[in-house]
Amino acid sequence: MKGFAARYLEVDLGTGEVEVKELDEALYRRYIGGTGLAAYLFLKEMDPLVDPLSPDNPLMFMNGPLTGTSFPGSGRSSVVAMSPLTGLWGECNVGGSFGAAVKLAGYDGIVFKGRAEKPVFFWLDGEAAELRDASSLWGLDAYETNVRLQEELKGGGGAVRTMQIGPAGENGVSFAAIVNEIGSVAGRCGLGTVMGSKNLKAVAVRGGGRMEYADPEAAKGLSKRLAEKLKGSILAGTLHEMGTNGALDTGMLSGDVPVKNWSVGEWMDALDTLNSFYYNDNILVKIIGCYACSVRCKRVVKVGEGPFAMHEHAGPEYETVCMMGTNLMNPSLEAVAKANDLCNRMGMDTIAMGAVIALLMEAQEKGIAGPDRTGLDLSWGNMEAAMEAIRLTAAREGFGENMARGSRALATELGAPELAVTVRGLDFPAHDPRGYHGYGLGYVMSTRGACHLNSVNLLVEGGMGSWPEVGMKGPYKGMTSKGKADITWKCLAIGQLFNSLCMCEFIGAFLNLDDQVEMMRVATGFDMTLDELMECGWRIWYLKRHILNLRGSGRNDDVLPPKALTPTEEGANAGSVPNMERMLAEIYELAGLDAEGRIPPSKLEI
Repeated sequence: MKGFAARYLEVDLGTGEVEVKELDEALYRRYIGGTGLAAYLFLKEMDPLVDPLSPDNPLMFMNGPLTGTSFPGSGRSSVVAMSPLTGLWGECNVGGSFGAAVKLAGYDGIVFKGRAEKPVFFWLDGEAAELRDASSLWGLDAYETNVRLQEELKGGGGAVRTMQIGPAGENGVSFAAIVNEIGSVAGRCGLGTVMGSKNLKAVAVRGGGRMEYADPEAAKGLSKRLAEKLKGSILAGTLHEMGTNGALDTGMLSGDVPVKNWSVGEWMDALDTLNSFYYNDNILVKIIGCYACSVRCKRVVKVGEGPFAMHEHAGPEYETVCMMGTNLMNPSLEAVAKANDLCNRMGMDTIAMGAVIALLMEAQEKGIAGPDRTGLDLSWGNMEAAMEAIRLTAAREGFGENMARGSRALATELGAPELAVTVRGLDFPAHDPRGYHGYGLGYVMSTRGACHLNSVNLLVEGGMGSWPEVGMKGPYKGMTSKGKADITWKCLAIGQLFNSLCMCEFIGAFLNLDDQVEMMRVATGFDMTLDELMECGWRIWYLKRHILNLRGSGRNDDVLPPKALTPTEEGANAGSVPNMERMLAEIYELAGLDAEGRIPPSKLEI
């Protein structure tokens, strides 16, 4: 097979055995790769009812057919396990170069089972694979771990790519992340917690092979054509110049940005010091990109002095600027950068950590939980206290033990569940469904909880992408629920495609779906139509939805939290709330779900 390695590594951490598992071409034609193939493997070969912290919960690093190609946006890969944060299906799509290294080492993924008796890291150097002692790495932050591994594994020709956890993963923080070297993070669902529970500190890979295309000459031409297409895209150019935080200004103006724990509709003053112009002028050092990406949207920053001084390292994305900025009533971008750096080093999801801090700030304001209970003065915008909250959470010290359980569990413990802003226990990303009603439907129909990547509503309703080839003709009005079920049903299929092809959703938005078909054909030789690829997307969604159903999640969890259904009094989304009953009824009919949100047996194809 071309485009695929048609095999993955299965590593038993308990015994140290490493086995090569072969895969049939038919599986790739039906489930593509990435999270789609992972969902199939979970249902066919593993236990979809496994406890997230059991040694039997497999941790899966999976690639798609586009991972490792020269096509723009193809530097991504997937991480999958049952989530200790939500108790349900967990997945992450992560950039950087790690996935490409695994593909170039000759594998479509690595699956870790069991639990090591002591800390280990896995080393894959081409065909050579082994577990090594990581006792000297245990306790180091994620950045320090990468530095140590690079030093230990240097030589041999070719770059070493790593994925590692920090102290949060070691200590069992429910929303711990896995860090790809220094700039890309598999942040959501607590998959770093799963990694820590297995005593697996890191995975290091040197891929010395070459990508084999079904049509090498066509691949060269296609790579060049797509790069030129992106070069002419205003949106791609804006993303390069402004980064993802370029969405902050327009987001605030359209009612998309969370403010004061999702309680206020706008905070215009924050734009003076949180927007991308200030970012570029005051903390930006340089711009970098993921593997094979010509857009290059990632930022490297430095804060030279003051209480939030930090060394040159990865800069905050839009989500973090909101969750550590506007949602905390914090106008200091320098403080956001420091919080981002600290979370990355500790190995924690900035969205979930920001949500916990915002919840506690509101709880303190309302007299529900103050310094006498938390040990912290978490008044709005107090970022010194927020930094201490991050440190305590990573270490699970003091009230950090409570914060480490995540916002849903914490709010319930405080007797104020209405303060948590989650779906299925996963915190909202920084996009407000009161401004764009389809986002709300996308959140509840997502297979991992509140997520803006499982479905591409953000790209379509937010005006970044439009795919007329599947009937999306935009632009769409955000603050209406009419017609959003039809859009979301298509957005779900496209989201599953991107996460299974392992294609960057931004790049996918700037191109078109016919480009995805052509990339797939040139890489693999699969002469699939767009309709066939869309069917793959829905097939994959049904598999994941079935896993949710097996774990007791259906219509009971297809609900938005009270905050998202309470209208704000100011800003662009004032008075607007999504009509969830209408949208759910319509999408249930499109998907063929029963009244309990279960999929019909005819849709389960494994």
